[in-house]
Amino acid sequence: MTLPLSPLFWLAIALVLVSQLMILRSTIRAMRAAASDRARRGIEWAYAVVPAVALVVALAATWQASREHAVRLDLETRANQTVAP
Repeated sequence: MTLPLSPLFWLAIALVLVSQLMILRSTIRAMRAAASDRARRGIEWAYAVVPAVALVVALAATWQASREHAVRLDLETRANQTVAP
């Protein structure tokens, strides 16, 4: 990954992490305040956790793809360099 994109990627991960933690915190508070049944709590947790897991999968796939691209670009650059005797 090129230098300018790496800090941007990690900043995005930090922001996603903070936002997901706030969503989970809000879900916990709402479940404590409301006397809901167990089935409803499971649905509420699913709505809070499933997007978080999907984001983790998407960010991991993005990181892997960017690393593969950087390796491919590095190999192409090395192949295009001429070696002087």
